[in-house]
Amino acid sequence: MRICKSGKGEIRLILFLFILRLLSLPAVSQNVKAIDLHEVQQRKVREYIFLRSFDKLDDFSSIHASWKQNIDEYDFNITEETFYLKEKLPIVWEFYRHTNPIRMWNGRSYRFGLLICKCSKSIVYANNSSFPDIDTGQVYFLNLRLIKGLFNVPVAFEIINIDKEGKIMEFSYIDNNKSLGKQTLEFTEDGNNRTRIVHRSYFRSESRLRDDLFYPYFHHKFIEEFHRNMRHIIKNAKYPDIV
Repeated sequence: MRICKSGKGEIRLILFLFILRLLSLPAVSQNVKAIDLHEVQQRKVREYIFLRSFDKLDDFSSIHASWKQNIDEYDFNITEETFYLKEKLPIVWEFYRHTNPIRMWNGRSYRFGLLICKCSKSIVYANNSSFPDIDTGQVYFLNLRLIKGLFNVPVAFEIINIDKEGKIMEFSYIDNNKSLGKQTLEFTEDGNNRTRIVHRSYFRSESRLRDDLFYPYFHHKFIEEFHRNMRHIIKNAKYPDIV
């Protein structure tokens, strides 16, 4: 196209088109946030993130759950435990979905480190003032305290399924964890205003000793404390505020 008109009008047009072009470019770098290790309270969690270069990532979608759709459950070790809460199913479900993770993952045996939301590319630290509801695509980093804190083990898992109709939650250890697999929480009514929670775990590692001895023992302690903590939160809550 040939522009016949010259002068200030032409300059304004060129500048306008140039600015419009800049505004139309995807601002990817402005949306990307890197993990700030100074905001992570637990040393082992910081080391876990650093050694896997998660703090260097500019796209959290490269963090993958270890549980894949084509995996056969029977290739994993399986444990199952049942817990009962003296409250109606809808209320228990809402608490497990919406409770602040600082309160949910704050016990003698475990501590909340940080949360990555893969969809929104955001990071939530323990000192944040607000937290999102539990949802798929979130990656939680925890510090597990073994033998009263003599050993500290970092772990990371991703929420892979929230079935609101079936009242099922599933989360999977991410790749590069010592253990691979998933955990499933299934909520059902048990009568007399009680809720039954079946906590099923599928796990596998490269160590037979770990799978046969250490994992079942410590896993039982962790999930028992977790559901006991949730029972305490629900019992002492002031409705309808559940966070």
